[in-house]
Amino acid sequence: KPAIEDPVIRQDLMQLYIWAEAMRFTGYKSLTALSKGQIPGPEGSIGKLSAARLGTRASDVAVAIMGGDGMLMHGDTADAGVWQMGLLSNPAIRIAGGSDEIQRNIIGERVLGLPGEPRLDKDLAFKDVASG
Repeated sequence: KPAIEDPVIRQDLMQLYIWAEAMRFTGYKSLTALSKGQIPGPEGSIGKLSAARLGTRASDVAVAIMGGDGMLMHGDTADAGVWQMGLLSNPAIRIAGGSDEIQRNIIGERVLGLPGEPRLDKDLAFKDVASG
């Protein structure tokens, strides 16, 4: 039975499509701000969080569609293990360029107006912060 006939797989694929479209329109908002000479708002942080989650979910769905072949790598698969490598590298993407937690703090402070975490070193240059 082809994977597309599985209602759960179809639902997962549609969720991925909807998520990707939402990200595309959020990106347009940033481009519009830039084209008007404005500084984009929180779209960068939202985009980073969304892209990391979308990549992880897309890899999960792709490997699920492959069934048993989803456990194979490199030349043992029809796509040379591209989705499996994505699945294994996605945790690094969630850390690189500012972890998910940092992005959420940025959104909380800059978008929602939540108070920042108390920091004694806020007004110090990094070189002036005492090391452990």
